[in-house]
Amino acid sequence: MKTILRNFLSVLRRFKMATFLNVAGLAVAFAAFIVILIQVNYERSFDRCHSTSERVFRVELGTPGTFGLIMPRGFVETVMNSSPHIEAGSLIYPYNPAIYFSVIENGEKIGYREPVYTSNPGITRVFDFPILEGDIDCLNDPDKLILPESTARKIFGNQPAVGKVLHAEEAVQTKDNREYTVGAVYKDFPGNTQVRNLIYTAIGPTFQRDNFEASNFACYVLLDDAGAAQDVIDNFNTHFDFGKIGKKDEKLKLTPLTDIYYLNESQDGMIFRSGNKEVTLLLFFIALLIIIVAAINFTNFSTALTPLRIKSINTQKVLGSSDTLLRNALLAEAAIVSLIAWLISLVLVWMLGEATALPFVEADLSIQKNLPIVLLTGLVALVTGVVAGLYPSWYVTSFPPALVLKGSFGLSPSGRKLRTVLISVQFIVSILLIIGASFVRLQNDYMRSFSLGFDKDQIAIVELSGELYTKHHETYVNRLKEFPGIEDVAFAMEKVASKDGYNTNGAVLKQKEFHFFMIMASSNFLRVMGIPIEEGRDFSLSDELSEAPVYIFNHTAKLAVDMETGDILESWIPGRIVGFTENVKFTSLRNGENNIAFVVGKIPYPMPVSYVRLKAGTDAHAAVNHIRKTLADIDPAYPFDVQFYDTVFDNLYHKEENLRSLIMVFSILAIIISLVGVFGLVVFDTQYRRKEIGVRKVHGATNGEILEMLNRSYIYIVLICFALAAPAGYYSIRKWLESFAYKTPMYWWVFLVALLVVLIITVVTVTFQSWRAANANPVDSLKSE
Repeated sequence: MKTILRNFLSVLRRFKMATFLNVAGLAVAFAAFIVILIQVNYERSFDRCHSTSERVFRVELGTPGTFGLIMPRGFVETVMNSSPHIEAGSLIYPYNPAIYFSVIENGEKIGYREPVYTSNPGITRVFDFPILEGDIDCLNDPDKLILPESTARKIFGNQPAVGKVLHAEEAVQTKDNREYTVGAVYKDFPGNTQVRNLIYTAIGPTFQRDNFEASNFACYVLLDDAGAAQDVIDNFNTHFDFGKIGKKDEKLKLTPLTDIYYLNESQDGMIFRSGNKEVTLLLFFIALLIIIVAAINFTNFSTALTPLRIKSINTQKVLGSSDTLLRNALLAEAAIVSLIAWLISLVLVWMLGEATALPFVEADLSIQKNLPIVLLTGLVALVTGVVAGLYPSWYVTSFPPALVLKGSFGLSPSGRKLRTVLISVQFIVSILLIIGASFVRLQNDYMRSFSLGFDKDQIAIVELSGELYTKHHETYVNRLKEFPGIEDVAFAMEKVASKDGYNTNGAVLKQKEFHFFMIMASSNFLRVMGIPIEEGRDFSLSDELSEAPVYIFNHTAKLAVDMETGDILESWIPGRIVGFTENVKFTSLRNGENNIAFVVGKIPYPMPVSYVRLKAGTDAHAAVNHIRKTLADIDPAYPFDVQFYDTVFDNLYHKEENLRSLIMVFSILAIIISLVGVFGLVVFDTQYRRKEIGVRKVHGATNGEILEMLNRSYIYIVLICFALAAPAGYYSIRKWLESFAYKTPMYWWVFLVALLVVLIITVVTVTFQSWRAANANPVDSLKSE
């Protein structure tokens, strides 16, 4: 045993580079495997952080296939009180804008702009709110609120927050009094839950109570038994008069909380978090590919290394060692090396977690919080080592001594066939990943460069508070226009092109009922945004004083309902249609065309989102400084932000960017690991064939001919692998692109590029490593013959 180990260490010293690359490649592969598994588990365990998760259901309303997720308060409160199986219910009003709060510190007003959800007290019973201080039932008092720990620390530092007062500098829609007392602080939820880390305020007792028309609330219910869901549905649908909400054919539906994430409801992404199960499976598939590629490398390494030790092994057999003992020794060596690589990978994962070096990974990479996954990968490492050593140890110890003593196992047909199969798998994986990474990048670029129907390049976006808009928007505009590079300023209720859902309104026209996104805006909004009028007229300043609002619809809505200028819209905000724009795209390209209406009139709602049009050639930095100074002069405490549309799109396509980064990083990693395998094989192939190379050179072969001979077999393998990988890659990418309403074409040249990349890198690797063997003195190679 000692002799085998000594010989093993001797071989490792002889091939330092190949050994280092293989062990390092295995360690990096294990690290990538752990990171991806943690991220996959993060997504697959969405909403399971709540002890009640299996008994929580989301309330939905509608006809089959068109269930609505946002409903009237009167309806959801009726649902919550409809069955003894419902232990608690939570209604949530998610449409408060980020609210401008202030606190007084040392006599100075400090401002904070924080997102707010308004709910009933039942939310803390439906979901597990880990209360750190205060009373979990404090929302029974409408003058109290609940803070996440992160917000409490930001505002109050390390001091206790309960009992402190927050002053709302603008009206919170569900409450008249602007003074709030902190009633409780909860520990921040992980990112993989529908419950968001923001401020929760209590809903007013009269706000839209008994209203069955205005759909503004999401609702969850906690059942005493998950199996009772169908009983609750049947009982409600039998006894409730759906005529109260306008349609008798609508029904109640309950969706399990743990199913919501993978329903891919992108149109409601501003309220409900959603993911893509195919993407999660793709990540898991990439993790498997990486570990398979690394395992193949290690198997190749063990297979190629073993013949160099056969003479020692044969000597041990002559001295009485059994085949079983020798095989177990070789297996133990492979397993130990694999476990060492795994331990190194844990250090790498720890370093990545501490340095937050992977911003596109949403999960917490802490080893302590992911022990089950870490232990599972340790088992995978052990199995990888055993599998890597299994075939070589079994096969080599069963060889006839004559072949063993000649040391030509590497040139035997079986040895060559094994290495060819293993390296082929690596090439197929590399080609597939290059194709996948390329199309993900192309789709992201396509989405970012897609013509949205408005001129976004010279627009700065500044969100004001409702109070600032109401009291100071004229001063704000006049001060901004003092800067020569600012052309004009418009306002709207929404930050357009920033999300997949907006304030939605229903209306009737020509006896057709339809729904549309309603963008309430100032009369110059279309001009500032560069949205052209297709038919009719643009808004005028006098329209802002009109008691009856004026509507301009996009082309999609016009076709959907056969609209004409002059038509009168029957809606909760009735008005007259004066024109139509060309199509504009205000949602991501995950969704198709939407009906959009721009509305101007004497509407009693603030429009706090300002759009500042810069003149061409304006110094954007100077313009932003002027905007900052203007706002600081109006309200020094207000925490404003200035954005351009590149930042807005970063947020809108956050998931796609994360996916692109994940696939790109781990694809490059898998390719590098594959090339390490090629490098290792070439090292040993040139050793095995050094006598053949010497004979060929003696007979007049040139260095170029030797290199061509060594490259030829690898080129054939790459071409065959491409023929197998291309159809699989085409099918997979086509399926992924089906999740987008707008998609990049399936360019043929991407497949050619994937082939050329693998081919060129392989040829360069083989040539680089074979150059020394091709230039060696043939006399040295033939000495032992």
